[in-house]
Amino acid sequence: MAGKTSLSISGTCSVKEQTHNIDDASGFLQFANASRQDSRFNDIIIRVGEKNIPANKMVLSYYSEYFNTMFKIEMEEKFKDVVELHAVDAESLEKLVDLMYTGKININTNNVCDFLATSDFLQIYSVKKLCIEYLLTTVSPQNCFTIQALADRFIIPELTEKFNKFVVESFQQVVSGDQFKKLSKDDVIKLLQPTYDKLSSDLVYTAVMNWVKFDLASNESYLSEVIKFVDFYEMSPKMLEDVVPVEPLIRKLRGTDCSFHDALVEHAKKTKKSLISLGGTKCLSKVTKFDLRTKKCIQLPNLPVGRDTAAAVVIDDVLYFIAGDLNTDGKETATTIVHRMKLKENVLRWEKVASMNDKRLGLGAAVLNGTLFVFGGGGENSSSGEYYVVSPNKWIQLKPMKIGRWGHCVVAYNGHLYSLGGHELSSVERYDPFSDKWEDVAPMQTPRRWFAAVVLNNAIYAIGGYDGKEFVKSVEKYNVNNNTWVYVKDMDTSKSRHAACVAQNKIYVVGGMDSNNRGLKSIECYDDQTDKWSVVGETEVELYWHSVVAV
Repeated sequence: MAGKTSLSISGTCSVKEQTHNIDDASGFLQFANASRQDSRFNDIIIRVGEKNIPANKMVLSYYSEYFNTMFKIEMEEKFKDVVELHAVDAESLEKLVDLMYTGKININTNNVCDFLATSDFLQIYSVKKLCIEYLLTTVSPQNCFTIQALADRFIIPELTEKFNKFVVESFQQVVSGDQFKKLSKDDVIKLLQPTYDKLSSDLVYTAVMNWVKFDLASNESYLSEVIKFVDFYEMSPKMLEDVVPVEPLIRKLRGTDCSFHDALVEHAKKTKKSLISLGGTKCLSKVTKFDLRTKKCIQLPNLPVGRDTAAAVVIDDVLYFIAGDLNTDGKETATTIVHRMKLKENVLRWEKVASMNDKRLGLGAAVLNGTLFVFGGGGENSSSGEYYVVSPNKWIQLKPMKIGRWGHCVVAYNGHLYSLGGHELSSVERYDPFSDKWEDVAPMQTPRRWFAAVVLNNAIYAIGGYDGKEFVKSVEKYNVNNNTWVYVKDMDTSKSRHAACVAQNKIYVVGGMDSNNRGLKSIECYDDQTDKWSVVGETEVELYWHSVVAV
């Protein structure tokens, strides 16, 4: 017999060795699943209750760290043909074993919770990840508390973060249903702890009270614990004055350890309910207090020296009236005079304090961190500035503005002073008292002089004034974060030489002169929540080139 011939092409060409990957995963899965069906390679049965699920130890170990550990170490289950499980859902386990042999699984709202629990127990991390990704897309007011419970039970930080973000975005919907009202005290605290400071204090208060009253017998004793998440200092005046004081549960807390009540009382004291108008061309010495609730005016002590185009501020219940035009015989006469009145004294009276270093009229003044600052003014453009030290009753010079201004406005916000506009100017510059430096920021869209400026809810508003051609009724708002000005709703009337302040979380514009040079008595109010102006009253006399503060 001829010998067996061995064939080879070794050494007959220079082609290098080639390596190939053969991807036959789908074919293998089909074979493995068919083998499972006819029991060829099954070597284990998983028993859950009355249900038997045949499988192969190698396949189970590949997908599940739980089974891999069981069959790898010397546990008694390693040598058994049947393994009993008690802490899993039988249907979910069967579906997960199907996944191991088919590579497919359908996750929906009906099975995701069981899949998550079973995959977590069996340490099937790929399925647990799919369940988490699915849950992140399904958060709603109806299921958010279930998702929070899943996040806590299985320690899933991304689900907790999603829940907290959803609560902030949809708080009113979340707390309006019975699910919230049926929460335990600990769960209510768990809900509010990471979110309360990002929510409206009015909404948090309403939610807390609704939860307490839903099961008053059980929850009333917890009120002092959950009410701590209500920031009464940030509550709207309407809630603080009309709702909270008449709530019987709140009134009962007064006799207990209720530290929030002190804050409530103090805040109520600071709620500005009146406007004080000082000076002006037609009433140089007059000081009038207008009650926003009763719409009535009362006279306060006259100024010792009457002025117009002055400035007024309030610091710790002390009213300061600063410089201005003495208007002697109809002629402009700038002055350095400063008077103050302590508003909490039983007998109100004006007293003179140290005069400023420079004569000023049409100046800008603002209070920053309890200190009075003034800049500009003087009848002709002036850039100088100074600040007042109560003790030893002295004015100290500051670094001047980059350009001279008068008929401008100065406001304080977030540790800085902003000087806006002035004669023929739209420019705005910002002063940092710590570095003693001025820098330019975005200019207003409209040049303004003899206008008004205030700060409301983290924005600076420039209101009306004269643009160099005509009186305007436009109002623009400055966003400090993105350094931009945008127009908001116009006032009802074009005006200049008016005054404005903020009270009860709204802007009040008092008096002024219209485009026909007629003095005005009107008091206009702006609500930034509705972007609307309304006339809410009028003063006893026409007011212009006067000053207004809120108390």
